[in-house]
Amino acid sequence: MTNKQLAHPKLLLFFETLTAIGVVVALLRFLASIINAIYKHTTGNELTFVTTIRDNAWQNYLTLALLIIGIIGTRILKRRFK
Repeated sequence: MTNKQLAHPKLLLFFETLTAIGVVVALLRFLASIINAIYKHTTGNELTFVTTIRDNAWQNYLTLALLIIGIIGTRILKRRFK
């Protein structure tokens, strides 16, 4: 950022928070699938909560939507209010 004061700091914070939440959720889902793969390899069983999360398609799209909305919103604000 520059030394100027941003026109909409709360809106920028909102979009950056959306991006951060999307990244955290995506990383948690990735780590859960790795843990599930290791668990399945060693025991032959799967963790039910991980398979439930994996099978819900709307959660995949929700994570992707959070990332896209957050990144696009941040870029638009930074470009428009330099």
